[in-house]
Amino acid sequence: MKKLLIILLVTVFGYNAQAQRFSEGWQINAGFNVVGNQGTQNPVAKLDKFVFKHPLMVGIENRWSKEFSVEQDFSLNGFKKGTYVNHGIIDENLTYFSTNTTVKWFFSDYLYDLEGLELYVGGGIGLFHMDELNTSFNLSGGIQWWINDEIGIRLQAIGKFAVNHNKRQYANNHWQHALQVVYRL
Repeated sequence: MKKLLIILLVTVFGYNAQAQRFSEGWQINAGFNVVGNQGTQNPVAKLDKFVFKHPLMVGIENRWSKEFSVEQDFSLNGFKKGTYVNHGIIDENLTYFSTNTTVKWFFSDYLYDLEGLELYVGGGIGLFHMDELNTSFNLSGGIQWWINDEIGIRLQAIGKFAVNHNKRQYANNHWQHALQVVYRL
């Protein structure tokens, strides 16, 4: 897995950096995610406890204006037996699957004049399964750096606030962070 990540980063950074011009349309993304279900509300607390079992995340996004887009993503991960989850140790391997619909607002033009670097916040809904099926309301934030007009790198954090979280042992409030390569179609 480490070799794949290194190859991906070397390939992406191998392109010459140039100023990106905004363009409406579709883009796809793929990369890695980590899930933290440690019973904390702090997205950077217990970072060493985030899971990285099946860390795939893919998505498709439609940017309909300079400031707004909508994305549908799918992610897979998992918790190994013996992992600390929600104030307890699990006694079996758990697979994590989620899909999210997110509306994003790109606001970096209000802060600085650098076309290749974009900041965004987003909100939406999600469906996830981790031994139990549940729905979540999501808040996200991220940064995208466009290496050229077609390829970029994204780093994002998503806070997932689960419906009926008090009635679920594992499918509960949690954090998900992602590192992805973005490609404009």
